[in-house]
Amino acid sequence: MDRADIAAMQPDRIPTALAGGPSANRWNELEKQAGGHAAQLLRLVCRVDPPTRIAELRNLESGQGERGAGFLGMLPDQIPDDLETPTDLESALVVSIHLAKIRAANLAALGETIPTYPLAFLQGSPGIPTPDPIPDGWRLDIDLEGIRAILDFLDAKDADEATAHAIARMPAFVEMMRHRRDLGYVPEPLIDEDGLAWCLVHAASRDPIDELWKWLHPHNLFDLSDLFTHRADYRRLVDVFSDGGRLAAFILGAIAPYAPPRSRFVDRLSFAVGWGIRGWATEATGGVNIEHGKDDFASLLPTLIHETYHRLQAAVAYPNPEVAKPGFERITSYPFDDVRDRRMYGALCYVMLEGSATYVADPKPVPDWDDALRTGVALLERVETLDSEEDDASDEILNEGLRSNGPFYGFGALLSHALVEDGGPSHLGIALQRGAPFFIARGLALLGNSNVMPSEAVGARIGRLRASLEPDVSSSESG
Repeated sequence: MDRADIAAMQPDRIPTALAGGPSANRWNELEKQAGGHAAQLLRLVCRVDPPTRIAELRNLESGQGERGAGFLGMLPDQIPDDLETPTDLESALVVSIHLAKIRAANLAALGETIPTYPLAFLQGSPGIPTPDPIPDGWRLDIDLEGIRAILDFLDAKDADEATAHAIARMPAFVEMMRHRRDLGYVPEPLIDEDGLAWCLVHAASRDPIDELWKWLHPHNLFDLSDLFTHRADYRRLVDVFSDGGRLAAFILGAIAPYAPPRSRFVDRLSFAVGWGIRGWATEATGGVNIEHGKDDFASLLPTLIHETYHRLQAAVAYPNPEVAKPGFERITSYPFDDVRDRRMYGALCYVMLEGSATYVADPKPVPDWDDALRTGVALLERVETLDSEEDDASDEILNEGLRSNGPFYGFGALLSHALVEDGGPSHLGIALQRGAPFFIARGLALLGNSNVMPSEAVGARIGRLRASLEPDVSSSESG
């Protein structure tokens, strides 16, 4: 029995072939480390030809990092410089055991770093609940074309680079990459069309090196490893999302009560794929990276509602009259003369936008919102103390408030809850129309928590900003 025999053998025959022979101890250790994956893993390692090609795993790791598909230091490096070469069956077993340990370490780190990421499909999910009624004229188009194209590409026997580039240019992926770039805090390099196409080609490949790389980590190749592994489950999920407009109706029914009266809403929700970011929104579409929710509808549906509400915000929130294109920039900026006013206004807007979307997605107060209130007010105090030259410090404070569902989300959600409790669901949409200074001032007044009220300086600035947007309203008025 040698490595060529294992390479040619069907995986279900490998355990019997190795049990009781000279390699039995190594095989038992591999089964202990890799479980039910042991036979397929060993067969892949034995199929690496010539054996020295095993070093190409390091090239894949560096290659995805250079293209913006790496883990930004959040998850451990995978392939050591001293990885053995599987020249015979014994060394192939040693390599397989080593790779199984790497996978186990990867999954353990993933569970600690991104604990909400589902590693498998639930299969028994109850699906999409019955939608609430939606207003006449409201429509949400669900864009699943990009995910369908990826799944077709991963199943194809002739997955070529030109097709990979065509998929990477599809609207859902263009917008996903635009959002990643526009965030401002994701380090370079940022993935682009070339990088996504490179990931697609390797994800569709049946070369044993590529197969091993996909097995090592579901997030390899910008999470396309996950789609390759579970592509049959993803196809079934896409079918559920496509069934009779139920998903769109459910999302619209959830956000409609929180719109201003007599609003109209026609938009699009896109499904894409992308490492480290669950939901996103651009000036063109709301979006969700499908692998971060899979069929866990209890977790996924709030994200879809959150991102779609962002799109409603873009249509109704108080706009910068000097920015014509719809989107967050039109809401989070305003042509104040004083740079300190512009900075504070931007911070208030992000509290309003992320907080209200968080609340609408799941309008049940949680204890964390109280902590976020204190931390969020403290961040506004730091913005207030900056002088006119400290742009980098201002950006860092904003990033603190926003990064990884930072305190601005819970802070704004608590204010949203107060507004809705006071005036009903549509009052949240009206607050968006009146602008972030009103949203913050009114929400804080309704909370009435003197222990976390902003300082006199911050309160005065918020009042002046509000008076600039609503000159007919006294800056001291809280209603």
